[in-house]
Amino acid sequence: MMKSYKTRLNDSSFPILVLSYSLLMMHYVFSRAFRDSLLGSRLSITELPSLTVLGTLLAITMSLVCSLFLRSDARIHVVRIFYVLNAIAEAIIALNVQNHPWMLRAYYIEVSASTAIGLSLIWVLIGDWTSHCNHGDTGKVPSVLISGTAAGMFAGFGLVHLPSASDFRTSLLMLAIMDVSVSVLLLFHRDGSCMFASKHKADGRNEARKHWSSAVVRMLVIVTIMGASASTLLDLVFRVRVAEHYSSQAARIHFMGSMQGFLCLGALLSQLVVRRIAAGKWARQCLTLYPGILTVAALGSLLTPVFSVFEFLRIGEYSLRNSASRCGTEMVYAALPDRLRVEVRPLIDVVGERVGDMSAAGLLHLLLAANAGLNLRSTLLVVAGLGASLWFCSSWLLGRVDHMKALEEVEREKQLPLQKLAREGAVLA
Repeated sequence: MMKSYKTRLNDSSFPILVLSYSLLMMHYVFSRAFRDSLLGSRLSITELPSLTVLGTLLAITMSLVCSLFLRSDARIHVVRIFYVLNAIAEAIIALNVQNHPWMLRAYYIEVSASTAIGLSLIWVLIGDWTSHCNHGDTGKVPSVLISGTAAGMFAGFGLVHLPSASDFRTSLLMLAIMDVSVSVLLLFHRDGSCMFASKHKADGRNEARKHWSSAVVRMLVIVTIMGASASTLLDLVFRVRVAEHYSSQAARIHFMGSMQGFLCLGALLSQLVVRRIAAGKWARQCLTLYPGILTVAALGSLLTPVFSVFEFLRIGEYSLRNSASRCGTEMVYAALPDRLRVEVRPLIDVVGERVGDMSAAGLLHLLLAANAGLNLRSTLLVVAGLGASLWFCSSWLLGRVDHMKALEEVEREKQLPLQKLAREGAVLA
């Protein structure tokens, strides 16, 4: 069936999304650096597993609620409202933390949940634009990542070193302003641009294509959970090491801010390399590049598991996860039918990631309990095992995506446009 487009926006829609993502990355980097600085002084390290689990449960609940509303064509309103509500929550915590000390734990839980959902929501809008306005071409994804990473690097190296960065109330009000700015900026982006005027292309899928699409989604869930488990476990262990290494909160927030800056710098350099890979024949291998290198690096770190080695391991893992792994998953999402992608993406991004976080918290609890402290070699072995399992599952996922694309090609060849048939008939005549 011939498809016609109804475009209500011009190309200015994409820069709005890129700028919004950049602001959210600044929020992500600054809020997490400040959150981690609380460990060891105002929050006990022993609370880390339980706070991670509570943040996971909150994120899952919020993502389920958001997913119900994101299925409508007016999902942009849901996204704007979420950022406004998050800003209100941050302002309430900022104004009441002195009278209610438990607000510190509420902030830790809120950051763990809201930052993941906030980034997932903006990627839903970017995915809509890629599918509807850019014909499913993921070539601009590395550019989006580079812009957001550069903004995150500015937040890590710049914002955390402001005199007001160590003040709880001022820092949370800064985060609330960032959320409000994103919500206002998205007022200039109308959802539903470049939509198909005819029936949705997913309506005519045959049973075989539905089966393979569902298989891709199931394997994508497993890959997301395992990737989050490995990344979060390494992150939690690194936070414990930082809390043990630095005695004051001021020193920790300066270190964590600089560390976030180096994380973004590493991701930026990695994204520049992946940008070239994504344009060539090795693009589909981006998904398996991350777990393969993570496994080798974790095993290599067993030789000298000192603090500086953990720093380089954390920077390398973060860089690859936010470049190669992100590009790989975006290609998988782009291969899914539009309606299915919109329905499952918030759940996979948030619920899958949070389940992985909860699994990592459970593993950390076991490692702390079994060794009466943190055994770094045992932790690295667990990370290496998760990386190897993730590599196997990612390879399996790529195989399922290939099967789904092959079926789509066969279906496309069977349904020739009428104009093409007319031309072929004229040639035969």
